[in-house]
Amino acid sequence: MISKAQIKLLWVQARQLGMDSDGLHEVVSGTTGKDSIKALSGKEAAEVIENLARAGAKVKKKGSLPRKLPPNVAKMPTRDQRRLIKCFEKKLGWEDNPERLQGFAQRTIKRRRARTSAEASKLIEGLKNMVDRQRRKEGPNE
Repeated sequence: MISKAQIKLLWVQARQLGMDSDGLHEVVSGTTGKDSIKALSGKEAAEVIENLARAGAKVKKKGSLPRKLPPNVAKMPTRDQRRLIKCFEKKLGWEDNPERLQGFAQRTIKRRRARTSAEASKLIEGLKNMVDRQRRKEGPNE
């Protein structure tokens, strides 16, 4: 049975190609021999979707990003990187004084906070080393 997502995608593709309801139903009938979109199976719907894509309709997955960014575009720090920085800040006892993290970032990446993913990675590595040094200094008791 055809899914709601497939039905939506069929209509989006039809609009992209400038088709009205009759035009889409003609494509469905020509591809599968069925008159109704809701009567299609999932496999038949996939065939119609593929035919519309071959005709020039663009199929873009929701929330998908390009695999490679252009060389002049910097990738923003990810949510996980920001969380990790906050976690290290807490482990070092700096959450009460944000200027300590900003000063460390200034020394490490020459900015008060990470603006790119690469800067965040460099900052995380520095914080990780600092936490390791602090643990070694405290000794194996804790």
